Amino acid sequence: MEQYLSLILSAVGGAVLGPIISKLTGGSSVGGILGGIIGGIATHYGLDAANVQLLGDAAAGATAPKNIVNSLLSGGVGGSVLGLIAGMLVKRRA
Repeated sequence: MEQYLSLILSAVGGAVLGPIISKLTGGSSVGGILGGIIGGIATHYGLDAANVQLLGDAAAGATAPKNIVNSLLSGGVGGSVLGLIAGMLVKRRA
């Protein structure tokens, strides 16, 4: 389960920040949630492929507090960007 913890935390970070940013810019919250989850996971895999650690230490393991914050923040940033785009695309017409 520890191997999936950083992936789950990235998705959670994107799912939290994606709809917030989407609603602040007038987009749909459903598009923000879906875009946030997908953006969080994509950011996790992208940073992992590039071997980039923003805050944490890869040798400390996924349960280290720095790595938990790293996963949440990186997923939140990627989820915000894609959540913003998806939220604007699924914008409700009033």
